[in-house]
Amino acid sequence: MSRESREVHTAGENKIIKMPNKRQFLILIPFALFYTIAAMFGALEKAASLSILQNLGRALLWMFGSYGLLLGLCLILSNWDGIVSEAVSKIPLLSRIPEKKERQGKWYVYLLFAAVCLLGYMPYYLMYYPTWLNNDAVWQIEQALGWAAASNHHPYFHTLILKGLFMIGYRFSGSYTGGAAFYTFIQVLIMAMVFAFFLYQLYKRGTRMLWLVLAVSFYAFLPINGLLTICMGKDEFFTAVLLLFMWMTVEYDLDAEEAGDEARAVGYIVIGFLLCVLRSNGIFIYAGTAVILLIVKIVQKRHFPRRTFLCVAAVLLCYLIYHGPVLKALQVEPPDTIEGLTMPTQHILCAYLKGGELTEEEVAMIDEVVPVEEVGDYYNPWLFDIVKNFIRSDGDQQVIADHKWEYFKLWFRVGLRNPLQYVVAQVRQTAGYWAYDVKDYEYVYGEYYMVDNPFGITTQRKLFTYKAELGMHDFLMGFQDLYNKVWSLGLSTWLMVFTMAYTLYQRRSIMIYVPFIMLLITLMLATPVYNEFRYAYGLFAAFPVLFSYSFGARES
Repeated sequence: MSRESREVHTAGENKIIKMPNKRQFLILIPFALFYTIAAMFGALEKAASLSILQNLGRALLWMFGSYGLLLGLCLILSNWDGIVSEAVSKIPLLSRIPEKKERQGKWYVYLLFAAVCLLGYMPYYLMYYPTWLNNDAVWQIEQALGWAAASNHHPYFHTLILKGLFMIGYRFSGSYTGGAAFYTFIQVLIMAMVFAFFLYQLYKRGTRMLWLVLAVSFYAFLPINGLLTICMGKDEFFTAVLLLFMWMTVEYDLDAEEAGDEARAVGYIVIGFLLCVLRSNGIFIYAGTAVILLIVKIVQKRHFPRRTFLCVAAVLLCYLIYHGPVLKALQVEPPDTIEGLTMPTQHILCAYLKGGELTEEEVAMIDEVVPVEEVGDYYNPWLFDIVKNFIRSDGDQQVIADHKWEYFKLWFRVGLRNPLQYVVAQVRQTAGYWAYDVKDYEYVYGEYYMVDNPFGITTQRKLFTYKAELGMHDFLMGFQDLYNKVWSLGLSTWLMVFTMAYTLYQRRSIMIYVPFIMLLITLMLATPVYNEFRYAYGLFAAFPVLFSYSFGARES
């Protein structure tokens, strides 16, 4: 088919709707397949109640329906300028809408965005002063005060940050409440500055005012962002670094001969290192993204990207030095063995408890780790923490540490005989991150209120009245209920997959999505909770930037 035959002329000169070419038709197939698999496996109970023929029919409907919807949306979006031009010719009022064009960035514009974000977060900070304190943060504060042994269970690098800020606040105020308040305020300030940075980038890019206002509202006034900024924990700092790493991955060409090469290289190394040490899965997100980045550069430029490789090597070297000699010198205890074995343990327990085929020897090996006669009372296919804590209290995880290869072979052998149970265990432990519908109510932020703690830290409202706090509580719980009715982490993944599909449809790089693909892969391999918002918060917070990249005007 010739190019001319693939173009349909509309009623008006130079108005052309470009029909998809062969590559565009084919590129959408794997994305439609993802939606089909996610929909089918996300409803295992329904699939089990239907015949093979009925399930096959459902799969075909999902496949063709998903493909048709993807193709239709991509066709509309790729011809959007032509559609708008046609609308402008018929509705003169639309001609007043300003065209998209890059703006000259001014420093005060960035400060304005930061001030708006800070203004959006301060009511939460003052209402719930000094912070929202969860059990993870309590343990980290105990380490900071020397009340508990140093541990890398929660990234110790973040514990060091917490310790430094907490102790500054404590010395100035003379109270642990002041320490928590100072840490939280600095966290709020940093998050406001990071989100403002991306709003500033959208502004310079020429984002139209309507969409820029929506992006400002998303970052500054969405309760999710405001509340997570006042939670003591590693999630906010990690999210900030993940977003900056995403931006550097696509904006920094470390091999280009340009002014400022050294500054870009240093910035990339610092952000890469922070990504590796601020969360346990950060090293895997960084390493996976870096490998793909190197491969893409080699393929595109036809030569080895020496500077990029050296920067990647520097990040990994710094991580190895920190994770080895430095933590050892600081006498930091590593996480226990069972902490990183969510999926293998859930696989084996599902096979044992749900009718799988195991030998007496294999059952005996399981019994050495956890009492098999009692484990059924603690097993939860959606939450590994219950079994994990039971193994810590009544089992012997050291057996696995001492016989790693034997237990790997146990997991492999049992899986060969019981693939169905392994699939069921995998689906139920991870479904919240990729299924469009989930089993349980998702606590976006509602479980992070002030917990009992040994420091005497309690909520001390500032400026607001008790009645205002009651009103805020009702508003926040209502917003969380609304979120559960209209959104989920799985839908975030579905939306990301669609934006990736359109980006490839337009023959553009999807490198900006790779860090989030790696994030989701790490959750598929090791998440202890099947539907925890904060684990995938980085993807949610990146949507304004991802939308701008995928749906904005094509750039060179």
